[in-house]
Amino acid sequence: MERDVESRMNALHQISQRKLIQILDRIPGKKDLIIDPVLMRSLDRIIDMKILRSHNVDKIYKLEKTGVHAKNSLWVYVVYSDLLTAKCICDQISADMLRNDNNRYHMILVPCVLACIQQLMEEEGIYERVSLYSFSWELIRLDSNLLSLELPNIFRMLFIDGDQSLLPAIAHTLWSLQLLFGKFSCTLAAGRFSSHISGMIDVLMKELGTPDKVDSEITCLVLVDRDIDYASALLTPVTYLGLLDEVFEIQGGTVAFDTKLPGNKQIVNYQLSAEDGIYNEIKHKYFSSVYSFLSSKVGELHAESERRQKMASKEMKHYVETELKKVINTRQSLSFHIGACEAIIGELGHRFEALHRIEQNMLEGKNKSESVGYIEDCLATQTCDKLSLLRLLSLMSLTQDGLSKDETSSFKTQFLHRYGYEYLTAFHHLEKLGIFTQQGNIVSTIDTAGKLADRVAQAVSLPKRGSAFRTMAYKLKLFPDFTEDDDMKSPKDMGYVFSGAYIPAVCQMIHLLIKGEQSFEDICKVLPGTCTQNGEVSCEIIPRKFLVYFIGGVTYAEIAAFQLLEKLTGARIVVAGTNIINAQIVDLRGE
Repeated sequence: MERDVESRMNALHQISQRKLIQILDRIPGKKDLIIDPVLMRSLDRIIDMKILRSHNVDKIYKLEKTGVHAKNSLWVYVVYSDLLTAKCICDQISADMLRNDNNRYHMILVPCVLACIQQLMEEEGIYERVSLYSFSWELIRLDSNLLSLELPNIFRMLFIDGDQSLLPAIAHTLWSLQLLFGKFSCTLAAGRFSSHISGMIDVLMKELGTPDKVDSEITCLVLVDRDIDYASALLTPVTYLGLLDEVFEIQGGTVAFDTKLPGNKQIVNYQLSAEDGIYNEIKHKYFSSVYSFLSSKVGELHAESERRQKMASKEMKHYVETELKKVINTRQSLSFHIGACEAIIGELGHRFEALHRIEQNMLEGKNKSESVGYIEDCLATQTCDKLSLLRLLSLMSLTQDGLSKDETSSFKTQFLHRYGYEYLTAFHHLEKLGIFTQQGNIVSTIDTAGKLADRVAQAVSLPKRGSAFRTMAYKLKLFPDFTEDDDMKSPKDMGYVFSGAYIPAVCQMIHLLIKGEQSFEDICKVLPGTCTQNGEVSCEIIPRKFLVYFIGGVTYAEIAAFQLLEKLTGARIVVAGTNIINAQIVDLRGE
């Protein structure tokens, strides 16, 4: 079964590559590609330069606002389906048409051609000169059990702008996934977008056909919206991969090591792969144990070097033919990961313990004055970067159903004075998401009564009800019972990904389903948003084979928690999503 799943997951790459080649072959002649930078690393996962050259691609340029100076008369843009990007391209094409009327223009849009982009081109007067193509690539395999659609702006489109135009493309990839794996026995959807997609998949099954394969390697598809659990995106992770993403921001499974890496004078792209044995060992480890593991590997290399020096010529020849390449790759991998650890410690080490303590206080609703004081000190001394402050403010608001009127006003004013009024839009968007809000009036039936109640509340300490967040956390058992005897370096609980403070809600939901402690209907009662179920969920079919798909992005902390859950329960859990996200979701300034 494992080998069958592996081959089918690898087939996704081949299907995406074939789709792109078919589009390129429809554009005859020698051509230059102009690629959106946000797609570069994902395209590297799908196709290489050798294959592109065999299909008449001459040169590749990065899309820049300053313009493009392509050599060939055939320009092919490969860009994300985004209106601002399309406007930039329209301006470039309009300018080039004035200089050279012989050039021809094509635009490949990922994942689909949107009606608003077609309308824009008509308004700009270039619609007749540009050929448009949809390139809906399949889920990209970033790791052994990790798939991503790599749609970078999908969170903002769905949860801020309310733009659902890409939902059909997401549903189509899940339909095609079932053509490979077989029809899933049941689909569980938690959240409004997930429920929409579940319905779209049913329609596609009727219109485009159902899989020939009867038995699926994946029994249950679980679709979840990102807003089911914002806390897992706001909390600081403690796994190596989570912290690597915090400091360097991984894109398309590739990390760009910049000058933060000791000794680096230029950006070096390093692809994270399960074939890298060192990376595979440390990616989900508790960070404090990573450095000692890497040190032991360095010791093994030194011992190997001493052994090599004592080899006879015949033995040395065999060593060079069979082992040397592996040793060189291991040495390079160690160099990168040791440097990355040093960069993470330099960036976060000086404030990590205090930050973890404040986050835990917020989760448990304790020591609020300490949390407020910490944030105010950070604002005054700039010991935290602005995004860390935004996530702390959001976490505080989320865990107590909003802040008081005085608190929201004070924090917002201090932040804007310190970092600029460009962040006013970010606060507006965070309020729209419901993660930086002002608490409602105690009495709401009459406005004057509400104002009076507010004044009384400020003057008198009234008993507070538990927040909706903590109600959900207690019912789903999201606060683990860690003791001093528990070893985070050899974890037995998924809460290790946040130092024992919190278990990602979706991971715990799957755990409860596997154990049969709660039904999906019972879990839905404490989750925000709409939940739907398609197909029977029984103890016989659900426990072993899951595809968990996050609409709006999955975090590396959740991915690590799922890997541990696999080890603890023996279940097979493939994690997928529209993209990989981190706390950068709070950076919601206007564009």
